[in-house]
Amino acid sequence: MATPASRNTPVPAAPTQPTPPTVPELVLSPELAAVFLLEHALHVACATLLAEHPTLIDDYAQARHHDPVVALALQTCRRAHALQDTLRRFRAAARAAFDAASAPDSDDLPF
Repeated sequence: MATPASRNTPVPAAPTQPTPPTVPELVLSPELAAVFLLEHALHVACATLLAEHPTLIDDYAQARHHDPVVALALQTCRRAHALQDTLRRFRAAARAAFDAASAPDSDDLPF
């Protein structure tokens, strides 16, 4: 059950949508496809919960609302946001590894 302090914290704003992985990125890091799909699914789930329960964005309504469904919807959106942050960092690390793998090898001298 949510504590009064957590009830008064609004749902974080949805982050911008990620750029789909390119075909070369998918060749070296196929897991980016699943990460991309999961990020979109989390965004859609939170948007749907907010549409169904608009009180999630109202601090004062949350404090008065004792519906367990709304409390769980709020918790779901907060955890989805935290997971999206982790997925964003994973995607950045995978793309950095892709960039490093596709960079020209400095040991290859042209002579």
